Amino acid sequence: MEGVFNTTGRSDIPDFYTYAPQNEQEAWIAIMHACIAVDDDVADVELDELAQTLTSKRLFEGHDNMAYSRTVFYAHTQVGSKVLIDNSVDKIAPENRPDLFAHTIQLVLADCVVTEKEEELIQYLYSALDLDKEMALQIVKDVLIQNNKNAAPPPAQ
Repeated sequence: MEGVFNTTGRSDIPDFYTYAPQNEQEAWIAIMHACIAVDDDVADVELDELAQTLTSKRLFEGHDNMAYSRTVFYAHTQVGSKVLIDNSVDKIAPENRPDLFAHTIQLVLADCVVTEKEEELIQYLYSALDLDKEMALQIVKDVLIQNNKNAAPPPAQ
């Protein structure tokens, strides 16, 4: 049955789709989204954490982050996580790469579940960002320590 939801004959999706972020802000969104969407399960808490990052970082002030996000979400469905990362890393200023990596770790940890795919992509990301392995490990440790400090205390018994 042909209907409005039939996507097999769509002509609005090009046969050869490419993605390149417009600027560093969109590249950040692409990389962060790639890491939380790699397992095809983006939790609401991960989206909340992403939104918090976009509203709290000065880098995103005055930018149309919703438009960037829509572009990134569509691109992810077309090309996947690794291509998003590969096509975005060159837009990230070298001095911002450790901070982006830390925010990405925070996003992946937001739902308290780190899937095998997420873990693999994080390892791929530190290499793609040209971060030293020791620096990447220290960032992960720092984020884990910060998360433990911010965790709610256990309920009283």
